[in-house]
Amino acid sequence: MRLYIEGYRTQNKILSESVLDAAHFYAHKLLGGRMYRHIELDIKLTKDLKIKDDSYGYCHILGDVEKPREFLIELDTSMKHSVGQILTWLAHEIVHLKQFVRGELFDYEIGQRVQWKSKTYKTSMEYNKQPWEREAYRLEDKLYKEFAEYYNGRC
Repeated sequence: MRLYIEGYRTQNKILSESVLDAAHFYAHKLLGGRMYRHIELDIKLTKDLKIKDDSYGYCHILGDVEKPREFLIELDTSMKHSVGQILTWLAHEIVHLKQFVRGELFDYEIGQRVQWKSKTYKTSMEYNKQPWEREAYRLEDKLYKEFAEYYNGRC
């Protein structure tokens, strides 16, 4: 996986290295080695994203939406958020990256529809009932805990 990081707090070596290490760990875990090698990911660290856009993170497809391999993940890295919380949000967004790569999730930009696996949903569906979000929330803590155990074991 080719990985780039930019934005707010990237000068914080602990945060930057943790985000990079965690992104590699999560993506390899969710995609497997073969698919993982073909992904390009830009991570943008943003101050006060939650205030600006009412979200702690986003996963955007860059380029081909039919066979996505290039992504931008944007995360709220305001000073009030711990590294652990930021890495948990990163895990959530990398679950969405996996969903796009594997063709489980397809966002029709026109028509207010999303396809999850073989079923189509309206984008107006209540957020906490969206099955792709439910999967991301279900996996985010598990992934973060596995990463924290792995990462701390190396130190």
